[in-house]
Amino acid sequence: MFIHMSIHVPNPGHEQEVLDSMNRVRLAALGTPGLVLIGPWREDGGGRIVGIAMWETRAHWQAAMPTLFAIAEADDPDGVWHASPPERILLEDALALPPDDLVD
Repeated sequence: MFIHMSIHVPNPGHEQEVLDSMNRVRLAALGTPGLVLIGPWREDGGGRIVGIAMWETRAHWQAAMPTLFAIAEADDPDGVWHASPPERILLEDALALPPDDLVD
């Protein structure tokens, strides 16, 4: 499993534009090979919006990103909606398999 998270800090009054943009990307991504889950999430008690995309593998994410980033960049005016550039966090699956002697 591979997860791409983007943490957005919208400027006041631009929260809906950021959500709309993230939903455009979500709709465009639906049905993409390897996509497990994608969507925006609001921080409880804070002003951040977090985009989470779960993929079967990093390779699936890498194959889809040029198209999906192009959709977001085409619609979003630079520096207007965000207080700072979105932070990106990439997460690799770190589940450990049990040793062979513990598997039935």
